[in-house]
Amino acid sequence: MIVDPQDAVSRGSQRRPLSGAAVRERIPLMMPSLPTADDLLPYLRRIDANRWYSNFGPLVGEFEARIAASFAGAGDCKVVSVSSCTAGIELALRALSLPADAPILVPALTFIATASAVRCAGLSPVVADVDPRSWLLTPEIARAAVRTIGARAVIPVTTFGAEQDGAAWSAFARDTGVPVIIDAAAGYGNQRDPGPTCTVFSLHATKPLAAGEGGFVVTRDAHLAHDIRRLSNFGIN
Repeated sequence: MIVDPQDAVSRGSQRRPLSGAAVRERIPLMMPSLPTADDLLPYLRRIDANRWYSNFGPLVGEFEARIAASFAGAGDCKVVSVSSCTAGIELALRALSLPADAPILVPALTFIATASAVRCAGLSPVVADVDPRSWLLTPEIARAAVRTIGARAVIPVTTFGAEQDGAAWSAFARDTGVPVIIDAAAGYGNQRDPGPTCTVFSLHATKPLAAGEGGFVVTRDAHLAHDIRRLSNFGIN
């Protein structure tokens, strides 16, 4: 995107050009790089050769292992692939076995999918402010909200891909006993710490790691990973 000093900006009913001091400035925008049909063809042929088209086949296992390896600095992480980031958040919430309609804290600045996943899990989203400097829902904000509304879980978002402080959220979870599911739909590559409960990423065509569609959950909790995978398969182990 290019900002031209001759472009007009609206100020109330007046229009005036930007200051001459504001030289042409480049604003970086993320441009996802999707695989081509030729890139995908060898994998499609392997699927045909394996005759395994669904339900956690060999290629899914390879994918999850490679994603887990990319979080090597975060300890022993488990990865569960899901159909979308939204589905991953819903499955993670269901795996927590929270009471029906329990209040779940979500940030005011996020995509509607964060709150809709809460509703689809039979829970109640409660909207919280975000930090005006970082645009993130922070542990400090969440602590006050937990005291006020008794939130049973928190879903902080990596706004525009900005990293959430995994260590700070782990301290929050230890202090409050409230699980934290980080919605990192656009955060792969920045969100290195999966936090105290889990982090969910998107593979949508608009995201940093773009495959067209899909998502995955990253967690250090092997039992939670097992339950999410089981729930994604109609409760079948």
